Amino acid sequence: MAKIMVVDDEPDIRKLIEKVLKKAGHKIVKCENGVKCLEEYAKEKPDLLILDVMMPEMDGWETYKRIKKIKPKQRVLFLTAVTLEAESRKRMEELGVSDYLTKPFDPPELIERVKIVLSK
Repeated sequence: MAKIMVVDDEPDIRKLIEKVLKKAGHKIVKCENGVKCLEEYAKEKPDLLILDVMMPEMDGWETYKRIKKIKPKQRVLFLTAVTLEAESRKRMEELGVSDYLTKPFDPPELIERVKIVLSK
């Protein structure tokens, strides 16, 4: 069982991810934006971050850059509502992002991606 922090500004997405991953045996911590994530991160010490790319206040890119300063090897799975272009995928590689998943996603695919990222 892993502790997973889900950071997404859409309450329905947070609830869906929580339901799917709790059923798979994980503990879930939810945050509605990057600012809240940074406030909770040190206390929660998640094994994995699931970060929405586009959020108000602080987007997923900025949140991840700040988290990497705290824990350089933090595993992260980005969620995005848009198909990533080659430039964005390259940026993810450079930043050391573990993986990404586009919305809407299939719950079994989410479970599989989480399993893969946690095994790294």
